[in-house]
Amino acid sequence: MKKDQYFTLMRHGWTTILTFGKCCSSDEVPGVLTNTSSSNRLIVVNAGSTDGFLKGAALTFRAGKATGDYHGQMNSNNFEKWAEEKLLPNLPEKSVIVMDNAPYHCHQENKAPTKYAVKKEMIDWLQSNNIQCSADMKKFQLYELIEKHKPKEKVYRIDVALKRRGHAVLRLPPYMCELNPIELAWVKIKRVVKGNNIRGDLSLTKLEEATREAQSSVSKIDWEGFTNHTLKLEQHYWEQDGLMEDAIDKFVIELGGMDSSDSEVSDDSEEEISDSELAQPLPSTSDD
Repeated sequence: MKKDQYFTLMRHGWTTILTFGKCCSSDEVPGVLTNTSSSNRLIVVNAGSTDGFLKGAALTFRAGKATGDYHGQMNSNNFEKWAEEKLLPNLPEKSVIVMDNAPYHCHQENKAPTKYAVKKEMIDWLQSNNIQCSADMKKFQLYELIEKHKPKEKVYRIDVALKRRGHAVLRLPPYMCELNPIELAWVKIKRVVKGNNIRGDLSLTKLEEATREAQSSVSKIDWEGFTNHTLKLEQHYWEQDGLMEDAIDKFVIELGGMDSSDSEVSDDSEEEISDSELAQPLPSTSDD
């Protein structure tokens, strides 16, 4: 990574209300818990780096609400809209954006139909890619054309948009969210929100305020700590990967693994054995 590149991360999180019904309780009679999270939920989107959360990139909207610019759920359309309106205008030049492989991060461009697609979808894709086909062709014939001409690598729309503006995209391996420092930032935010809900009556409006305050509480020093922790974890994985390779090599050597020269000698030896030597009769048994 060049020194003039800005290491940033993107992800979205959910902030929910945790409400606890207050009543008398004892060792024999437990208290009553009331969970109102399902109807009071916020979707929070942001990006950050060692300098803290990216100024101007924060987005908060109510989950399940079908009004406004963002329609109640996190999907590829909302994510790309946030990237165009809030992320890209505030990113420094030549930034490196690290993201995981959540479905809304992975909306493909020119995605090829599968063999289970309807015939019309196959024909439309082939024609849009200037590949000759006809309506009287069978589906298996159309799919053979698709397999032959589909892109060798997946191309994601968000990656194209970011690269077009001069940024680089680095995707995490699957199921490796611990390599994303912003996960630690979300942990702190949720802890702060929960700590401010001691009365158990946090309304959705108050939740929005608490969430903004919680994001503000994540300082530059916090982000530096999150990033350093992730870098150490990454280094640990690299070292473990190297140890695994060494262990496998040692295991092969101890078992007397052959190299290519041994294999060639073995092949030559087999050629010297005649067919008559390979076709010897079985030794007679004691009953004969």
